[in-house]
Amino acid sequence: MALNFVLMLTEKDRTIPDAVDVYEKLSVDELRIIAFKDVDTDPHMARDLTEAAHADGRSVLLELADTSEAGQERGCQLALDLGVDRVVGTWRPSAAEAFAGSGKPEYWPFVGSMSGNPLVLDSSPDELAAEAERLSATHGVAGLVLMPYRQNSYDPVLLMERTAAAATVPFLIAGGVRDAAQITDIAAAGAWGFTMGGAALADRHDDPVSVTKRVSEIMRISRQASDAS
Repeated sequence: MALNFVLMLTEKDRTIPDAVDVYEKLSVDELRIIAFKDVDTDPHMARDLTEAAHADGRSVLLELADTSEAGQERGCQLALDLGVDRVVGTWRPSAAEAFAGSGKPEYWPFVGSMSGNPLVLDSSPDELAAEAERLSATHGVAGLVLMPYRQNSYDPVLLMERTAAAATVPFLIAGGVRDAAQITDIAAAGAWGFTMGGAALADRHDDPVSVTKRVSEIMRISRQASDAS
């Protein structure tokens, strides 16, 4: 199974203000998925970015970073208004129902207990496996999102392997992915894909083509990791 790379147009858990400009300068044909977050994101910019990506044949993922009840409600409505392809958020049964059915964005909730800002994973391997199994069987859940590199209590590979063994839907690795060794581990664990944001965007102000170079390199590493797994 090919490992999917999701380019997050975010830094420090917020959508970058120049997301549309960065996207328009990106020249990596094989990149298929981009993503951004709802927090501090101008709705007009979000619409322009979504429409540009769709016009290029790419899919769009929206992460609902405002974890409050009201924030998640607003984020769900934003996702529907924009017509994004996937929505990531904290687990809420009402969101699963809202996105169920044809023509709606896919709903990919975080698996495991999350806390803090930025979010960190608090669940043990056993807790994670149990929730992955339960959510996988829930109507309206198309995939899961795991943050094994946003915690320091357990081996990230163990967390991915336990999730893979319990889940019956695809799972995406998010947060803290920065190097080839991690990407290799993610592919070997059977993840559907992974996200990367700030690590791919860090040098864009000094070198406008750096994002294209970095994304191309990440795609190359992803192909190699997929072939080896």
